[in-house]
Amino acid sequence: MTAYSGFGPARIGAGLANRPPGRTGWNVASARRAETTGNRGAVVEMSAVLAGAQDRVVGEAVAALELRRHARREASSPDEHRTYVQNLFGLVLQCMREGRTEPIIESSRQTAAARFAADSDIAEVRGAFNALEEALRRQVADSPADDHRIETLGLVNAIFGAGKDALARTYLALASQRDGPLAEPPAPHEGGAAATGDTPPAAAAGPAVRAEVRGKVGVITLDDEHRRNALSAGMVNGVIAALDRLRTEKVRVAVLRAAAGLRVWSAGHDIHELPKGGRDPLAYNDPLEQLLRAVRTFPAPVIAMVHGSVWGGAFDLVLSCDLVIADETATFAITPANLGLPYNTTGLLHFLGRLPGNLIKEMFFTAAPIDASRATEWLVVNHLVEPAELEEFTLDLAATMASKSPMAMAVIKEQLRVLTDYQPVAAQVSERIQGLRREAYDSSDYLEGLRAFAEKRPPVFRGI
Repeated sequence: MTAYSGFGPARIGAGLANRPPGRTGWNVASARRAETTGNRGAVVEMSAVLAGAQDRVVGEAVAALELRRHARREASSPDEHRTYVQNLFGLVLQCMREGRTEPIIESSRQTAAARFAADSDIAEVRGAFNALEEALRRQVADSPADDHRIETLGLVNAIFGAGKDALARTYLALASQRDGPLAEPPAPHEGGAAATGDTPPAAAAGPAVRAEVRGKVGVITLDDEHRRNALSAGMVNGVIAALDRLRTEKVRVAVLRAAAGLRVWSAGHDIHELPKGGRDPLAYNDPLEQLLRAVRTFPAPVIAMVHGSVWGGAFDLVLSCDLVIADETATFAITPANLGLPYNTTGLLHFLGRLPGNLIKEMFFTAAPIDASRATEWLVVNHLVEPAELEEFTLDLAATMASKSPMAMAVIKEQLRVLTDYQPVAAQVSERIQGLRREAYDSSDYLEGLRAFAEKRPPVFRGI
C-alpha cells in the first residue's frame, strides 16, 4: 500500500462521492468566474503553456518531496512520488481546461477513502499537493503571459484548495463513522524520530488527555467530546501531568490541540465545578489557574493549534501559549459576564499582554466571539491556515523551532514572561480590587448566572 493508493477513475460509494465537500461551491465558483469573464481562452492557453513545462514542474515537486521523505523517513519511493505528481498535474490541467474542480475533488475522495481503508494517514498526499502547487505557482509567476497571471493563479489556488479540502473532509467523515475519535497516525517530523521509534509516547494522566513525543516535539491532545473539552479538574490535572512528562522527556516544543474532528477546541472552565458563592471562583489554587501557570512557565515554547471554538477560560489558556496557529473554523470568546463571574487580575493581565484595551472591554462586556480573521488581525493568531493544512503546518513550525537552541528559547520565554506578567500594584489598590471582586462573587447575580447555566436559560441579572 503506497501513500497514493486509490488515485484513479474508480468511484467510491455513491453516498460519499455525491456529498458536497464543504467549500467546494466556492472553488467551483472561482473556476467558473474565469469562464464567464471572457478569459476562458486565455486560461486554456495558459494551461497549454503549463503542459509544455510539465517535466520541469513535476521535477521540482518531486525534488521537494524527496527532501521531505528523507527528513521524515516516509516510505514512498521517488518513482511513486513522480507517478502521483504526474497524475495530479494532469488533473489540474483538466480542471483548468474545463473550468471546474470536480475532477480533482473526485480523485481526492478516492485517495482519502483508500488511505482510510488501509488505516494510514494522508500526510504524504497533502505533501504532494503542496509541493506541486508551489511548483506550479512559480511556473505561472515566471510565465511570459503576464496579462493573465492573476486569473491563472486564482484558478490554481481554487483547484488545489478544492482537492485538499475534499481530501481532508472525506478522511474525517470516514473517521467519524468509526466508534470513538480517530487521530491520524503520527508522521515523523524534522528534528527527530517518529513517536513509535526511539522516543516512546509520553503517557498522560487521564483518558480525556493524550500525549506523545514526536522527536523533540511533544503533542498534548484534549479528547473529551461529550463534555466539549471542558477544563474540569480532571482534564486540567491530565494536561499538567502531560506537561510534567514532556519536561522530563526534554522536548523542545509542545503543541496543545483538540482531537481531530471536534468542533469545539474547549468550552472553558467546567461551570459545574465553580463554587456556589462565598469563595473566590478563580483563586490562586484553582486548577485552571494552576494550568495557566504551568503553560506560561513551561521551559519551552507551547503552541496552541486551534480548530473550532474557544470559550471562556480556554481563551485564557490559548493566550497563555506562546504561539497560536488556527484555521478558519476558530472563534474566540471570553464569557464571565454571562455568569456574573468577576475575572481575576492575573487573567486580565494575560489579555492586556496580547490585545488592545478597547477590544478586551468589548469582548468581556459583550461575551461575543471574534472569528479567526479578526483574531489574526488583532495578532491573537500568529498564522491562519486552511483546515486541511493546520496539523502539518503546526508540526512543521514546531519542528523548525525544535531545531534551535533550547537554552536560548527557554531563557527568552522566561524573560518575556517576567516582563509582561509582573505589574506593580499598590497594596491598597490590590485590596480594593479584591474587595470589589468579593462583592461580585458573593452576589445574587453570580448565583443567578450559575443557576441559569444549569437550567439552560438566559440569566436575569439585577445588579445585587
